[in-house]
Amino acid sequence: MGKYVTITLSLLLLASGSVCAQGVVLPLPPEDQQNITAQLGPGVVGIALPSQPIGDPSVYFPLQDKSQQYQVVAGPHAGNIQTLGLVRTRRPGGRMAWRFAMSPTLNGFMRETPEGDIIMAAITDTGEGVVVVTTPANPFLPKGMQPGEARSYTQQVSVNYLDDPGDQRYSGSLTGTYTYVGTYSVTVPAGTFPAVLFRVKCEGKVGPAHTQNTGYNFFAPGVGMVAMILEEDVTAFWLFNIDSTTGKVLMSK
Repeated sequence: MGKYVTITLSLLLLASGSVCAQGVVLPLPPEDQQNITAQLGPGVVGIALPSQPIGDPSVYFPLQDKSQQYQVVAGPHAGNIQTLGLVRTRRPGGRMAWRFAMSPTLNGFMRETPEGDIIMAAITDTGEGVVVVTTPANPFLPKGMQPGEARSYTQQVSVNYLDDPGDQRYSGSLTGTYTYVGTYSVTVPAGTFPAVLFRVKCEGKVGPAHTQNTGYNFFAPGVGMVAMILEEDVTAFWLFNIDSTTGKVLMSK
């Protein structure tokens, strides 16, 4: 009897270890599926795949100078091809920072923290002539996030004119939730990739208006962002609750 129990426990432990090694499979929630399909189109997001903790964020968003082409599939610029990418900048002491072009006029400024997180502290919208600074910084790819994990945050927001940074146009606060939704097979013109999906939800009051928004980022190992759903107009994103969401998919690696 004792031998049978020992064998049974051993098999259970082996099975448990196999599940941990393979990762947890998290089906895409119906609301997210509906939102993503509406912006990226049917067939882009496929089956759920095993998900692993984010051990090294730079695996999913390589920190290197690189330009990539994206096709805009939803929003006011649908049908356009945009060349976007990541550019390295230097800071005193040899520290590296990065500028990520999310559209021809929208740039996010990011860095890697000593803990290994990739964060985005400021966004410039040259079309509107403003810089938006968030304190603390926006999470972009946090190290150590577990599949299905959600992290909440509260930020102070400052919107300043680019031609006169001391002139603050608006200020306010946001509360948000950053969620590692899972891993999915994503098919875009550049190919089919196993991509981790992060969802950001935020709401608050900046200046005169209340806003509530949801965005999605798909990251593939060794490739970077293969699909995104974002708000291109920073001032509209935080000051007006309007429907100007944009969906983009990677055309070339």
